[in-house]
Amino acid sequence: MITARELRRIKSQARSPIIEQFGTSLQGIGTIRAFDKADSYMDKMYRNIDDHTSAHYYIILFNEWMAFRTGMADALFGACLTFILMSTKGIEPSLVGFALNFMLDGAQLIGSAIDKYTETQLDMNSTERIIEYSQVVTEDHTGEEVPAGWPSKGRIEVDNITASYSPELPPVLNGLTFSVEPNHRVGIVGRTGSGKSTLTLALFRLLGLRGGTIHIDGIDISTIKLHDLRSRLSIIPQDPVLFSGTIRSNLDPFNEYTDEQLQTALKRVHFQLFSGETDEESGNDGGEEDRSRTPSLDYAISEGGLSLSQGQRQLLCLARAIVARPKVMVLDEATSAVDMKTDALIQRSIREEFQDSTLLVVAHRLTTVADFDRILVMKEGEAVEYDSPGALMKAHGVFWRMVQGSGERKELQSLLEDKF
Repeated sequence: MITARELRRIKSQARSPIIEQFGTSLQGIGTIRAFDKADSYMDKMYRNIDDHTSAHYYIILFNEWMAFRTGMADALFGACLTFILMSTKGIEPSLVGFALNFMLDGAQLIGSAIDKYTETQLDMNSTERIIEYSQVVTEDHTGEEVPAGWPSKGRIEVDNITASYSPELPPVLNGLTFSVEPNHRVGIVGRTGSGKSTLTLALFRLLGLRGGTIHIDGIDISTIKLHDLRSRLSIIPQDPVLFSGTIRSNLDPFNEYTDEQLQTALKRVHFQLFSGETDEESGNDGGEEDRSRTPSLDYAISEGGLSLSQGQRQLLCLARAIVARPKVMVLDEATSAVDMKTDALIQRSIREEFQDSTLLVVAHRLTTVADFDRILVMKEGEAVEYDSPGALMKAHGVFWRMVQGSGERKELQSLLEDKF
């Protein structure tokens, strides 16, 4: 029985990689074809299928082995009973026939009982997983109430925070400390693995802190309800999150805004479904042609937004943030997967629409944050520099070296000279 359960467990574990790769391949099929990696993904899928087939084959062999052993036991029992009946004198023939017939039926019942017991033991694997999922620690949704208008200013104070993805792993953020004034725009830069995205997770309490505090408008975010925290802040992630439904349901899932407000937000981010030409390039002044390109709020969105391009998904998330008008907004490399033209549209919309909001922008392009109020340079989870771009350039420190090593050095220097 133990062997059967382990074989079923192996088969179940071998099935998960197939389903996972199938789903991820569908989502990234455009990228896979663009980089000519279809063959390598097919080879990986074949290996996963082979692993699953091997596990299934061993289960078939086990069932055959079990059937053979059960049959041998039945035959041995029948032979013993027949020998006893033949060696015993004075037994009526009818009683002998009854005993042999009962033996055959009993052997079948015993075999069926063994099969059912085996199936029950195998199905306990699913029960074990259900029990494991039921014991997963859930997020704590309790906490203090916050004022209705919180956050009203958008001041952020990060005080000596330390965080890691697991208690057994080393910390990703190490004593990070900085503050953001209301309505300031702060660019967060650094090499891969410096802790930029981890900081955004900590702001939304998607990652617990080992130490330190984060205050927004004087309130410790660890003491308030998760729903209040996450509903009052907005984030545009690197990988946009959309749900199956319509443009309306993705922009306004709780039906809090009018259709006119939603359409206005789409126009302000220059969201178009079938035309990549902006109003400025086409000379359009908002006439009939512009209205024909304005998407319907009932336009269907597939699961994950696969019916839209990466840039369109980014713009739709930006429109969602414009509708909500958050006082604090975070952009986690929101334009890393779009072209320069779409990036310029997004940056212009951000500058126009969020002048009264505090912005934290994790940037992969230094030109995106070159004219911001402050630049936070991170390295190994620590803040190595934090000042205005002009002051950081004059200091000839880490940020200055990043600008010098950038492929957009001349453009950056021009922006910094004009701004500072």
